[in-house]
Amino acid sequence: MRCIALHSSQSHGGQWRSFAKGLPAGFSLEAPNLIGYGANQTFTPTPDFRLSHELAAIERQGLTPSQGPVVLVGHSYGGALALHWARRFPEAVQALILYEPVAFHVLPEGHVARTEITAVADAMESMTDQQACQHFVDYWNTPGYFAALPKAAQQLMVQQQPKVSADFDALLNEPASLDAYANLPMPVHLFKGTQSPLSSRTVAQLLAEAIPKANLTRVEAGHMGPLTDARRVTPLLLNALPG
Repeated sequence: MRCIALHSSQSHGGQWRSFAKGLPAGFSLEAPNLIGYGANQTFTPTPDFRLSHELAAIERQGLTPSQGPVVLVGHSYGGALALHWARRFPEAVQALILYEPVAFHVLPEGHVARTEITAVADAMESMTDQQACQHFVDYWNTPGYFAALPKAAQQLMVQQQPKVSADFDALLNEPASLDAYANLPMPVHLFKGTQSPLSSRTVAQLLAEAIPKANLTRVEAGHMGPLTDARRVTPLLLNALPG
């Protein structure tokens, strides 16, 4: 069975190494670098970047979204992209395994969680790339997290920040409501961290309530759990693979 794993913003396909090592016999993994990250660094800012553009770029890397069956695994931005993929080609996706997919567009207008994440996006727009990157990284981790990173890691993240801003725009403005996910026919395994921000926890909860074959598991970790708490999170993701 083919698995395709989609990484978070400010990451790359290599974040799935521990998941790949734990795959049972009969499963294979492909973990593409999304636009602007890893070995796929080229990104030209555009005012109307959407998840459909990201999916088209995956196809240009040799993966064909309409061909299945495939199990999609996603974290954060990659999880939202996996949901977009599944809505576009439901017949090709056998299952979804998602750790806090940040499909912010499902948050109702006026909801405190949407207000929270919109404030983060708006603040980044008024900052330099350096400031916006620190704001982004600290929001998803803890205050001071970015400052404690090695300088080389900071510099790389700052270079990638314009794509992060485009990711936010795509996530908030995906042309789909929560109701659009009620038509997903495949099993959807959702995971959310107990220590995560309100925005991502709320998205996971709403999706679990809207998707017919969804189940939600709470994990003692934060939003970056697949990276910071891989020993705890990775086995849970592996256990969700179809039997």
